[in-house]
Amino acid sequence: MMSDTPISDDALTGEGLGLPGVQWGEDGVPRSQRFDDVYFSLHDGWAESRHVFLDGCALPARWRGGERFVVAEAGFGTGRNFLLTWLSWRSDPQRSATLDFISVEGFPLTQQDLQRALAELPDPAMAPLAAELVAAWPVRQPGFHLRLFDGGRVRLLLLFGTVAEVLPQLTVPSGGLVDSWYLDGFAPAKNPDMWSDDVFAQVARLSRPGARFGTYAAAGFVRRGLEQVGFAVERRAGFAHKRECLAGRFVAKLTEQHSAPWFAPPVPLAAGARVAIIGAGVAGCALAAALSRQGLSPLVFDRHGQAGTEGSGNPCGLLKPRLTADGGVHGRFYSQATLYAMALLPETLWVGKGIFHLARDAEEAGLVQRLARTLPPGHAVPMDAGQAQQVCGVEAPFGGLWFPHAGAIRPPEVCRWLLEQAERPIPVRPATAEPPQPLPDGGWLVAGEQVEAVVLAAGPFSRLLWPGAELPIHANRGQISLWSEPDNGTGSSPSAALSFGGYLSPSFTDQQERAVRVLGATYRRWPDLADDQWSVLDDTDHQAVSDLLQSHLPAQAAALATGDGRIGGRAALRATIADHMPLAGPLFSATDFRTDFADLHHGRRWSAYPQARWTAGLYILGGLGSRGFQTAPLLAEHLAAMMVGGPSPLPQDLSEAVHPARFLVRSLRKPPARKKRDE
Repeated sequence: MMSDTPISDDALTGEGLGLPGVQWGEDGVPRSQRFDDVYFSLHDGWAESRHVFLDGCALPARWRGGERFVVAEAGFGTGRNFLLTWLSWRSDPQRSATLDFISVEGFPLTQQDLQRALAELPDPAMAPLAAELVAAWPVRQPGFHLRLFDGGRVRLLLLFGTVAEVLPQLTVPSGGLVDSWYLDGFAPAKNPDMWSDDVFAQVARLSRPGARFGTYAAAGFVRRGLEQVGFAVERRAGFAHKRECLAGRFVAKLTEQHSAPWFAPPVPLAAGARVAIIGAGVAGCALAAALSRQGLSPLVFDRHGQAGTEGSGNPCGLLKPRLTADGGVHGRFYSQATLYAMALLPETLWVGKGIFHLARDAEEAGLVQRLARTLPPGHAVPMDAGQAQQVCGVEAPFGGLWFPHAGAIRPPEVCRWLLEQAERPIPVRPATAEPPQPLPDGGWLVAGEQVEAVVLAAGPFSRLLWPGAELPIHANRGQISLWSEPDNGTGSSPSAALSFGGYLSPSFTDQQERAVRVLGATYRRWPDLADDQWSVLDDTDHQAVSDLLQSHLPAQAAALATGDGRIGGRAALRATIADHMPLAGPLFSATDFRTDFADLHHGRRWSAYPQARWTAGLYILGGLGSRGFQTAPLLAEHLAAMMVGGPSPLPQDLSEAVHPARFLVRSLRKPPARKKRDE
């Protein structure tokens, strides 16, 4: 499920996170200089972790026979608790179907320190798990980082930031989220911010009925704080020299979990529910795999009867970050999504690594310098003209931006690979693009199949399949040109992909065993979906991308011209949204929504409004534009988690930023226009 590419040191010094300040003692135990405390006990730290956390939370007994089990941890540290829990889970024949492990870490270790801390293990069976964890360790970028293990049945969601910052960003489904808490920060006297009343309130907000906790701490204020938010706390015998530790169970009554009723999570689907996905592009394929790993039964329908056609069918495309300078939801979402996609896709799906983005003038050169800081160090490297020539082999008078971890992929192969990651084979079924039909007793009828839920993943055609939501999806036609790679020795260097307002792919071998490059792409609105002439190649568009290459990279244009020239092309429609954010979430009737939230512009308290009326069992994943391969894998995990009531890999504000109801919410918040008085 993960890339085997190791993470380099230069990508591990991130901005916005404090360095852990690890000091290694002669005894081999790491100590935090920041908190002047050890990461684990000198006296068999592994056994102590098992005693305090697994035994304190009555594990493995409590996950047995369940569909999913969620553990949350305050303080990932060296990952010992995660590895102990993972090994205990996979060794248990009666384990739950899935295990989610959410862990907060404000000061993540470097990959090298993590590897050193896990050099000595108590059980040989843990060695391959530790190696997988080290290989998958994320860059030190603030925010949420999802990693999949054991075929996706074990999901590690790392929240890089302080406990007080990141716990409020977790979305809670109806019925709560967390089954067990490992409260594992440094000692309360040394790290008081983690043991605050606000943090205890978040622990209660996220807990399911009967959730348990375990902690090293035995301080009275910790016990009282947890009791005040609804936990029955008990003192347990400590480990080794420590006299006591605490454990407890959540006994308070659940209150309404989501503060904004117009974004409230839908009721989760039952385990094993059949879900029809309409569309087998990257969105549909990624979602099918994610739903399968979450215990649902996806059925994929596509009018072509195969994966990776239409907008996901180009023979080669770029997986390139979309950078914004505002530091808001756009930049954070695209950064998180791209980092996840790059970590997920194996090397076999890449045509080549590295993309050089050309700065086309002095103003853009200054902009790329600022944009480079929005990704972790080493992921977006500013280059001057000399560096661009030396590293990328291009003439770039104003320099540009080098993305060493991005690159070119084969989109249809990515779609097929995503389907292969499912728990069981998922064939793509041919079906006409007809709206799903609601059944009188619940559920839906799609292409003759009765299902419990439907997800629209049909690109720009999705809005035709459920017009009642009034989604502002637009179709844009894009055309690429396919060029023969010269075989006269000059080549159309460089080997890396180039971005210059258009793009030029690296050389690759197509299905006809030809060495080719993709030159793209045009982008223009296609207002009438009934007009299928969008698929007819346009010579004007071919000329437009050729002229763009000639204008900005004349040497590459001249090199291409030494071969057999343009040998074909392809056109497709993409679904775009005016605010440049995709759609992932439940669907609804716009009429009902306006009725329920008509007074939203008055600014009343959220509790004055009803919960949103979602159309039961109907969802959408779309509006991905030309960046579906960057965003679909993460969005699929987000939507799948929403559909089963699990932890989302998106923080709450990003979840709301991609929510299909956001457009209606914005319009209803605006005061109605005042009528002009008669003269």
